[in-house]
Amino acid sequence: MKNLKKSYHHGNLKEDLIEKGIEIINEMGEEKLSLRYVAKMCGVSNAAPYTYFKKKEDLLEAISNYIWKMLAKELNETREKHKNKEELLVKLGKKYVTFFCENSRYYHFIISRNNMKIDLLSEFSKSENDNQNAFNILKTEATKVFEKYNIPPENIQDKIIAMWALVQGLVTIITMNNLNYSEYWEKKIEEIIKSSCMIPSL
Repeated sequence: MKNLKKSYHHGNLKEDLIEKGIEIINEMGEEKLSLRYVAKMCGVSNAAPYTYFKKKEDLLEAISNYIWKMLAKELNETREKHKNKEELLVKLGKKYVTFFCENSRYYHFIISRNNMKIDLLSEFSKSENDNQNAFNILKTEATKVFEKYNIPPENIQDKIIAMWALVQGLVTIITMNNLNYSEYWEKKIEEIIKSSCMIPSL
């Protein structure tokens, strides 16, 4: 096919643009990000990204939703696998930590956002906002466990925040450069979550 252009893109271009956008931000800073530069890095025409994004801010929002959607998918798969089992909360916490540790470029992007919204107060919702969906999985399952142990409602929210702070903090520590630690993290994550004393009977 002689008329095919070299810039013809095979595969999922939108996903490639998102992944390349994450790479640019993490390596060069958000100020270097532009739709034209992302197009260049993906080997497509300058006009190609505009099929999906009207402006840079649309790409940034898509990146955030892309990351949280993948996390929500993995958390949901973990929930289904360990449904009604005593270790469910530990497994969900470990999945949160390992997801971001295995995809540290995603974590570095997420923590750089100053407009990320997670609602700690509202009732559980089926929001289309993907970071809320991911957090709701943790919040819903934790609430079930705490209610089972007759923990007062006013204390449940504090425990959920503490649990989230724990897994968020573990990701931050594990992804630090030049961290000196003698244990193997893959093994220790569950033990650390269990020893937090925030999950009854574990």
